[in-house]
Amino acid sequence: MKFSACTILAVMLVLSAGESFAGEYQGCFVKNYEDKQLFPYSKVSRQMDNAMCMEHCGSKGMPYSGTKSVRCGCGTAEQLANMTKAPESECNYDCKTGTGICGGFARLSIYSTAQTKRSFELREFLEELSDTLEDLEQTMDEEIKREMDEEDGIEEEMEEVEDDEMNLDDK
Repeated sequence: MKFSACTILAVMLVLSAGESFAGEYQGCFVKNYEDKQLFPYSKVSRQMDNAMCMEHCGSKGMPYSGTKSVRCGCGTAEQLANMTKAPESECNYDCKTGTGICGGFARLSIYSTAQTKRSFELREFLEELSDTLEDLEQTMDEEIKREMDEEDGIEEEMEEVEDDEMNLDDK
């Protein structure tokens, strides 16, 4: 059974559109305020909870989200690797919605965003699809050129045959 690239792409996009943002808890980490690049706060809400932060960071294509009270920060694997893990007991702020723990004093509750894995897979798929389409286009261009060359060769042979026939008629 053959599928077109467009069909496969449409299926992948539909699957990714319904993606949940529920990620995995990574732990309690120290928020280093001296390094502004590590999980900078990008959303503040009195309704902040881990799900809201994961959705926010996932929609930005970030692999990790971190909450501290009403604040949400997004980060990368490299940034998380540069953070210090804290004891779980130090993440003791209840989320304002009453669902879960949202960090603590100079601490972030860090979650991975499930969207990131799906986005990465989709991005990887699209890159492979793009490469395949480029290869296909190149192959088609080569095939068309070969066919045109063959047609030119046939036309030249036909002209030679016609010339030979005319020469025979002249004799």
